[in-house]
Amino acid sequence: NERVGILAESAKQLRTNIHNVPERIEGLQRQIRELERENESLAAKVGNLAARDLVDDAKKVGDVSVIAKKVDVHDMNRLRTMVDELKGKLGSGIVVLGTASDGKVNLAAGVTKDLTEKGYHAGKLIKEAATRCGGGGGGRPDMAQAGGKNPEQLDEALQSVFEWVKAVSE
Repeated sequence: NERVGILAESAKQLRTNIHNVPERIEGLQRQIRELERENESLAAKVGNLAARDLVDDAKKVGDVSVIAKKVDVHDMNRLRTMVDELKGKLGSGIVVLGTASDGKVNLAAGVTKDLTEKGYHAGKLIKEAATRCGGGGGGRPDMAQAGGKNPEQLDEALQSVFEWVKAVSE
């Protein structure tokens, strides 16, 4: 009786009869998958628009183009994708993006191939920036990521990127 009661309550919440509960659940799961795909597509489009604006904000440190910005992205994969897109749009440069949510910081850095050959290393850069916001990280010369515990220090961490690039170029 308890299980029938649970099933009846579930059917009521699903706005269907007891016999159609499995089909209704299947339909809702299908709808959720479609909405997730649509959401990912829209997030990518918004990211591309934001990336265009970020390229315009690139600053020169010596002869190196540098983008170090806070972005509104909620997962590390999207952050890394944006870094790759920006590296491609810059052609030659260094990109560091950071985001803060749920009391945590995520950072991703990318260095174009021509600059890795000149000694710029994304792993070393991200490690330095992450220490500014209570974290750590590392990675390859061309791509690195990090995390931190102090979102209120993200701006300082991003500002340190310019100092690091200047120090390496000297």
